[in-house]
Amino acid sequence: MGHSRATESEAAGREAVRAALEGHQPTAADLVILLTSDEYDIERLYAAAVAEAAPAGVFGCTSTGGFTHTEQVPSGCVAALLRADDESSFGISHVARADDDIAGSTRGAVEQARQRAGDRHPHSVLLLLTDGMTPDQREVARGAYEVTTALIPFVGGVAADNLRWSQTHTFGDGRVLTNGIVAVWINSATPIGVSVDHGWRPAGKPMLVTRAEGTVVHELDGMPALDAYLAEQGGTLEPTDAEFFLKVMSSPVGLSNARGRYDVRQLHAYLPDGGGVNLNIGVSEQSILQVMSTDDEALIEGARRAAREAVGQLSGPARLVLVFSCGSRVPLLGERIRDEVVAISSELDGAPVCGFYTFGEFARTTGSSGVHNSSVAVLAL
Repeated sequence: MGHSRATESEAAGREAVRAALEGHQPTAADLVILLTSDEYDIERLYAAAVAEAAPAGVFGCTSTGGFTHTEQVPSGCVAALLRADDESSFGISHVARADDDIAGSTRGAVEQARQRAGDRHPHSVLLLLTDGMTPDQREVARGAYEVTTALIPFVGGVAADNLRWSQTHTFGDGRVLTNGIVAVWINSATPIGVSVDHGWRPAGKPMLVTRAEGTVVHELDGMPALDAYLAEQGGTLEPTDAEFFLKVMSSPVGLSNARGRYDVRQLHAYLPDGGGVNLNIGVSEQSILQVMSTDDEALIEGARRAAREAVGQLSGPARLVLVFSCGSRVPLLGERIRDEVVAISSELDGAPVCGFYTFGEFARTTGSSGVHNSSVAVLAL
């Protein structure tokens, strides 16, 4: 695990990778995950990282800042070495998304990653990184599930750009894309831990989605969705408010799931015409939504629970923990954002942590869904 706060693109990529390698002589079977804030020349940063890690592969994406168990890196890079050995193997694929068949693009990437990883170990997990401008991340999860089925969990995060919703980058397999899907298949001789939690609780009455299309909910309980949402949100917020997006972050909506918990969905920055709300992830008609609320302590405790559950699935101490925390939690926690990482680390018995702030999280351990907002997804290796 390592990081860099260098301001020059090539220096940042090299320094973060060099710190992650920590003197280890990489092999072609190794991988390095590199997560970077988006102010750099990503092509140059990635090329420098690849040169530093060679012959190991490098993959990653842009973020709303990164972190390790020792450092908060709002501007810069964090990196971690995934070392192949007798007990682990990796396969990677990075493809361009076809917007008319997002699930098919994902399925192809996952199948190729799985083939490259081989099948000599009994435990597997799929790590996904996707472009933040993907029209509906549910389609990514659907394509992944067609390969993993219910037997293999998946986890990961959505590339970000510091909450501007303009352009994000993924990189891996020798190229940088602004419409990419990175699939990394991980095989292990020992169990792998995957978990997700958030710290949100329902605050409003249940509302039925009576009309929806893609990521846009047009009606709730037969009313214009924006009117229904604002009534439950309980504030004096106006849709014309210049900071509408930042203010609604504290009041996302939740959908009950099969585990008796809630999957959280944030409102998108851009409201559609006609009184609807645009969610980061699509919601089907006849779903039940509730406005959610939280506080600092609950958010931090949700992150702690995610870490505890992930390492609880291992057969021994964790070697490395990758964390995918939603970028919406950065303004929500403010000066306490570091407390979230401290809470995660408190459950790991000293294992190194590497993570970033995302535009959405992937984590599926049961069922066929697995897309989240305002949550913390954890992969324990």
